[in-house]
Amino acid sequence: MEFRSLIRPAARLFSPRAALPTVPCRGHKTTSRTKRSLKIAPHESFLPDRKGTFPVSDSIIYNPPSSEASPLHTPFIFLPHSDPRRVALTRMRHTPGSPLEPIAPGKLAPKMDYPRRNPVYNLKAEDIREMKRLRADDPVTWSVNKLAEKFGCSPVFVKMAAPAPKTYLEGLKRKQERRESRWGAIRTAAREDRKRRTDMLYRGEL
Repeated sequence: MEFRSLIRPAARLFSPRAALPTVPCRGHKTTSRTKRSLKIAPHESFLPDRKGTFPVSDSIIYNPPSSEASPLHTPFIFLPHSDPRRVALTRMRHTPGSPLEPIAPGKLAPKMDYPRRNPVYNLKAEDIREMKRLRADDPVTWSVNKLAEKFGCSPVFVKMAAPAPKTYLEGLKRKQERRESRWGAIRTAAREDRKRRTDMLYRGEL
């Protein structure tokens, strides 16, 4: 009996349950990674100036936050016609070398050439009727992109001028519902979360 009481504490040391820690703790592998990610260098404006020779005298770092425009300054467009500041600003704008002088066109960046900035009004009433007929007869063959390529217009204009028939849209909706019915719980929850975030964004809650 005494021998068993002596062996029992030693047997507990070699049991697998005693070898495993009961409280989870973070090791050196994850701790160093966390410290490294949080070690962010400060901004250059908050660092002392090291360009001078040693020893460098102490200096005040002036880094004020952004502020609103002064209420004492009135924009030119809001000045009355009888205000003398309007005449002075006009004279300064037309003075060569003045800081208020308008920038010359040669010093400006080149204009950005976008297709939406150069609209082409090449469609007539007959073209619109033909577009509607093709879209209503066979919406699968004559898709939005094909009609836009045929008539030389944008896909947005095709959607506004020749919308798809209701039967075709209902078929697309049923096809999407069948596709969503095969989704799992994770994908369905992700889709619902995305819809909820979109609604919150439109309401200005995000």
